[in-house]
Amino acid sequence: MLTHLPGFILPKHHRYLKVAKQILEVAHKVKLYRGDVLRAEDLAEQDRLAAQLVVLVKRSAPPAETEPAITSLHEVLVRNGGKIYPVSTTGDYVEMVVMAAIVAGAIRSFLLQPFKIPTNSMWPTYNGMTAEVRAPGSEIPSFGTRALNKIQWTWTYVELAPVDGEVKIPLDNAGFDGKDKHYRPRGRSPGEGYTLVVGNTPMVVDVPVDFGLEGVLLRTYYPDYAKLALRRQDNDRWDKLLVQAGRDGRIENGPKGPMLLTGYKVKAGQPVLNFDILTGDMLFVDRVSYHFVNPSRGDTFVFKTNNIPGLADRNGNPSQNYYVKRLVGVPGERLRVDDDGRFLVNGKVVTSPEPMVLNSERATDRGYYGYLADLGDYAYAIPLNKEYTVTDRHYYALGDNSSNSFDSRGWGEVPEKDVVGKPLFILHPFTSHWGAAK
Repeated sequence: MLTHLPGFILPKHHRYLKVAKQILEVAHKVKLYRGDVLRAEDLAEQDRLAAQLVVLVKRSAPPAETEPAITSLHEVLVRNGGKIYPVSTTGDYVEMVVMAAIVAGAIRSFLLQPFKIPTNSMWPTYNGMTAEVRAPGSEIPSFGTRALNKIQWTWTYVELAPVDGEVKIPLDNAGFDGKDKHYRPRGRSPGEGYTLVVGNTPMVVDVPVDFGLEGVLLRTYYPDYAKLALRRQDNDRWDKLLVQAGRDGRIENGPKGPMLLTGYKVKAGQPVLNFDILTGDMLFVDRVSYHFVNPSRGDTFVFKTNNIPGLADRNGNPSQNYYVKRLVGVPGERLRVDDDGRFLVNGKVVTSPEPMVLNSERATDRGYYGYLADLGDYAYAIPLNKEYTVTDRHYYALGDNSSNSFDSRGWGEVPEKDVVGKPLFILHPFTSHWGAAK
């Protein structure tokens, strides 16, 4: 917008006409926003001068005629414009911010939506929160490194022992198979973090709600077990470890339940854990394409969960989350997972896309451990140990990280109407995943 027009020299005819059109837009805006507070005679003068300038613009009048008309209207607008005209720096900035917010909201609602992946159910295709684990006695990252890591959304955790003693991991009982008693690491306490014990003193490790500390504990104290290529990954690794620990007498029963004796002893103030948590992938989700084409088997897709009863809370309130999974079955397709962890559609092993093929081949060197047929006895579970036909207007969804994904095997199908879009671009962090989404 021009804030000063008298004496302004525009050598070309079309530039005068352009300025005339701009100031006519301002006159319309002033009338729209301030017409009810202006004196009738002031508004009438503005309308008269604007009408005269409209006539000159329509017949492409020469600069000798348009310049005086522009100047006259400008002088009236200076009196009538209030905070709208002349444009102040603050007013211009506020308008810019408001318009940017409107545009951003429109883009998010109709075109592209950012989506943060919190868990590793789609690993290794997409990353949720992951950990880089260091031995407790390793060098702690410097302040500068930690500050730089935060810019990359990476957080460093160094947990110090409260007293001298051996580090112990609390366990929960997980049944008995007739030969060995089974345990599993105790999860986080409600409303708190994970608990470890040093000597006989408990210490709480507070990590994000969506982050499981079990993998960090395994890689800290039992790195050899963490490398085992087992079907259920960390679940099977812990089971194998704890069965052997029970046989070796390394599980003690105390007043607060069973505990695994790690054999790692520390002094007060020494690190018990030393690790970084890396943020999950941030995606842009394409909300447009599925308005014109139907989702296909093999697509990764984002969907709402408020119409999936199996994800409602204990009070029956619907979930408000968005999930990203791989669409593995469309209406009418017959799905099954065989005993070798291969995924079958209509009786044949899948041949695309690559992640589904790699999972069916159990390509553990690439991070794919095969499919699991079921997740257990959930109310809305649809296991795949026998053939299942996808119902009309629904999709069947699985995570690529089959042993660590809660998906259609546990909570049922995805309604067609709740599909939001498909991942388009991974914009953060700047890792090997950055770029076009797979």
